[in-house]
Amino acid sequence: MKRRTKIGLSASFAVLVWASAFAADDESLMRILTRADIADNFAFYCAQYDPSIIDRTRSTVGDMQALMFHIRNEVVSGLPESEARRIVVQSAGAARTGALMAIRKHYGPNPVEERARLHEWCEKSVVPSLKEYVARHDEHHVVLDQEIRRAKQVQ
Repeated sequence: MKRRTKIGLSASFAVLVWASAFAADDESLMRILTRADIADNFAFYCAQYDPSIIDRTRSTVGDMQALMFHIRNEVVSGLPESEARRIVVQSAGAARTGALMAIRKHYGPNPVEERARLHEWCEKSVVPSLKEYVARHDEHHVVLDQEIRRAKQVQ
């Protein structure tokens, strides 16, 4: 992997990890969307072990993918096309990197044990986190709207 690519991926992931280090602007919008993207990535990944995860983590707007698209639309609405595209691409990259890093922690030399570990991780860690994320969205959508509005006002 080229040094520039590694730096780009590291920078994208840093937005996820050190979210509080940035001012409210495009980075804030990207963080909001990255959370939705990573939730969608985890739901899709874990569904291979148990397809019922898709239904068990539904929001009022639909499954995790529908929720991610819903949040994406809210984040990019009213933004210039180039800015919206940049936010979408960067958040997707950061989410993909974060998800892969989390998943790879459970890899091991024995495929049967690895599969069992990943399935258990999905059930005990991912599903509860997704349910919490959905509940936060569904029960406190106003807070998300305010966060998006604040980030857009800074520009």
